[in-house]
Amino acid sequence: MIVRAGSEDGRQGREIRHPLERLLSPLSPVRLSEEDPRMPRQSVPTIYSRSGFGSRTWLANGSWRLFVRHCQIPWRGEEILGFSTANGGRISARFEPNEQAVFVPFDLGEAFTNYVSEAWRTGYEQRQLSTRQLDLFYRLKRSVPRRWQLAARRLLISRWQRVPKFPAWPFDESVATLLRFYARCQLLASGRTEASFRWFWPDGYHAALILTHDVESHEGLRLAIELADLEEERGFRSSFNIVAGWYEVDRGILKELRQRGFEVGVHGVYHDRSMFASRESFDSQSTELRQAVADLGAKGFRSPATHRVFEWLADLPVSYDCSIPHSDPFEPQPGGCCTIWPFFIGNVVELPYTMPQDHTLLTLLRHRSPELWLRQVARIEADNGLVQSVTHPDPGYLGDLRKRRTYSEFLDAVAGHDHLWKALPREVAAWWRARDAGATLDRRIKLGVMRADETSGEVTFEPSSTVKSMSENFAAG
Repeated sequence: MIVRAGSEDGRQGREIRHPLERLLSPLSPVRLSEEDPRMPRQSVPTIYSRSGFGSRTWLANGSWRLFVRHCQIPWRGEEILGFSTANGGRISARFEPNEQAVFVPFDLGEAFTNYVSEAWRTGYEQRQLSTRQLDLFYRLKRSVPRRWQLAARRLLISRWQRVPKFPAWPFDESVATLLRFYARCQLLASGRTEASFRWFWPDGYHAALILTHDVESHEGLRLAIELADLEEERGFRSSFNIVAGWYEVDRGILKELRQRGFEVGVHGVYHDRSMFASRESFDSQSTELRQAVADLGAKGFRSPATHRVFEWLADLPVSYDCSIPHSDPFEPQPGGCCTIWPFFIGNVVELPYTMPQDHTLLTLLRHRSPELWLRQVARIEADNGLVQSVTHPDPGYLGDLRKRRTYSEFLDAVAGHDHLWKALPREVAAWWRARDAGATLDRRIKLGVMRADETSGEVTFEPSSTVKSMSENFAAG
């Protein structure tokens, strides 16, 4: 299906593929249509996905929640999934096997976009500091002792902010559930129980892992070498994101990191919310950011303290961004895109960070082991997603010996995950572009299988047992 502006691309008049079709990349996608299923139509397998009118509201199926505009078109066929509405009603997705047609009472693309763009925030009251309070915090931050800052943050979390019900933390299954539902609709309409798609990761890896570090001070940059040593000993390479105009940058350290195979990214020009305070400020700092990207040879960006305006991220002068959390209620701008896979914002690849940050886990919540991190890796790996770790080499973070030991334990544990693709962020972004383009001659693009259980209808994804590449598949066909 072709959708226009209003999908995650958002460029006026530009035609792009349906966002869920881009994510799953089925080899033989079923036709998607926004037409009224009761009208005369083509006799081809079709998923009718209809948006409603009026405001977006919440739908629920068990613990799965969607924020969409739904419609009330009555349609025959067997119910495949029911949803309760915000006003206590009920609507259903239905399947008519004789007509090879599935009807979904909301727009699947809108559901996806409302997750990843965090548009769901307009329908959910999530406690966070106001703009005025954040501005005051950043003005006072450097003059307030760190122990006072931490005490205030813990008090804020325990007494006021707390962990919200949505998105679930630390792991939210919303987009994974949506993708499985889309795949089920594809299989029902085509009359199959299984079908091939471009596997999520190269060479049949089950999931991907990237290690990223935000360097917040000159001392943190000096300590980055120790962190690089620790990772290299265990066979890892990572990226270090530098704040270009906040502290003195030692070019010798950056050169050494690059020579050793590590990546250098940009963590903003100033470590505050100023870039995303207004569009005027964003445009003004974009010139400085572009210069920093060129000076550092960077491909990627993470916003300071993950401040963001979704639509503006498409205008970043980088190949990829990694500012949006999968689910993070503890940042100054809490929220989450609810997905464990990369996606596109315009031409920028968004790599959501999917692990609790070191500051959250080891400082605010005072964990003493990597157990929660490792549970998160296991869940993401089981769903074939992207594991992205966000840590800091600075004092107060992994610059502290005890916290660095916990991080070392984490690395020791995941080093043995043979089915985990351990890559640099720029490599994952480049891979996601190649997969999206359907580069059939790229032998690293393998086939996957989506398979529906004949009794429950539940869909699973797995690498093809033959592990054929796209080029081999096309040659054979």
